[in-house]
Amino acid sequence: MVTGIMLQARGHLYIEEWMKELGLTDEKLGLRMDKSRTTIWRWRTEQHRLNPEKIADIATAMGLEPDQLWRTPSRPSLDALVKNASDDMVKKAADVVNILLKTGT
Repeated sequence: MVTGIMLQARGHLYIEEWMKELGLTDEKLGLRMDKSRTTIWRWRTEQHRLNPEKIADIATAMGLEPDQLWRTPSRPSLDALVKNASDDMVKKAADVVNILLKTGT
């Protein structure tokens, strides 16, 4: 079962942007996934064809978490930034983010 991916989440996936960021072509990603470059092209251009399992497979082949595909590479994930931090450090980071959001700075 794929977690973190909901079928209702039908927003734009930034597959092409991540491929560019990572220096991947349809062919290179296809080799990583044992798929043809045509299949990768279809998934990239016809995202409505993608189910949660395919999204997870694409992300894994890129070395990403599936939820990263819904953000541009230039937008950092706060979760990714604190992924390996202690619970105490995550709480401190959340406190700082909350303060920044409240003050607007």
